[in-house]
Amino acid sequence: MKQMSRKAFMLMLTDDSGEVSPVRLDVGQVNSDNAIIVLDEYNDTCWVWIGRNVNMPTRMHALRMARGIQKSGYKIGVTTIGLASSKIVEMMEKDDTDPDIASAIVSFRRVLDDKWSFDDKFLAFKKDAGTGTSMEPIAGAPTMKAVPEPEPQLTAETLYEEPAREAARPAAPPTPPPTPKSIISVADKKVAYLMLAVSNNTDLFYTEKIERDGDTGLKIEVPGVMVLEATVKGTQLSISPSDFGGSQEALKIKSDFSEMVKYL
Repeated sequence: MKQMSRKAFMLMLTDDSGEVSPVRLDVGQVNSDNAIIVLDEYNDTCWVWIGRNVNMPTRMHALRMARGIQKSGYKIGVTTIGLASSKIVEMMEKDDTDPDIASAIVSFRRVLDDKWSFDDKFLAFKKDAGTGTSMEPIAGAPTMKAVPEPEPQLTAETLYEEPAREAARPAAPPTPPPTPKSIISVADKKVAYLMLAVSNNTDLFYTEKIERDGDTGLKIEVPGVMVLEATVKGTQLSISPSDFGGSQEALKIKSDFSEMVKYL
């Protein structure tokens, strides 16, 4: 059961190169260079902001950490903040043209843009906000038991009426046969071979779905080796940069990929 705080708190955390640490709550931190996690006990929400300039490893680490912190909270001194938040809102600044993401960003900034007081240096609270939410159960308090509604009594009339009612109902239309799966295109096969060539030649890589001018594809980053964008354009696969970055490791990945697709 979720415990009621002595008062509600907000806590801002930054993820910098894989290290999560608390900072004082400040809407100015929500910029293109930062990955931010905010535990919001006022709205029972874990907010996750990823600026458009944040590199892929930090981005993936921040998202993974936020999902864990949403469930277990974060401890400051003797206080655990945001334990088992019921909602998590992930906001990628690069996707701010999406109406849902744009709306979430506006709500997030509005939540932060207030006057805050602080406990233990980092725990932000509103002096006039009272002591928590009365709707939250206090640990150890008794819970109300739901009383089941009595089941309807069956009579001789209902036993005869039900079959007749069933017979009067129109027959359901037959279930259409399942449609065959779409044929995998040559471009899709090339994407699969590209991922295989990358995984065969590196121990760590990151992928991200992208959209460019209406075409979908993947962004693939091998830390210290290459960053590729592979975009499906109809039946063709466009890879940028075409030399895979030019390093020896990248050229080995390109060579393996070229061998795999040679007979498609």
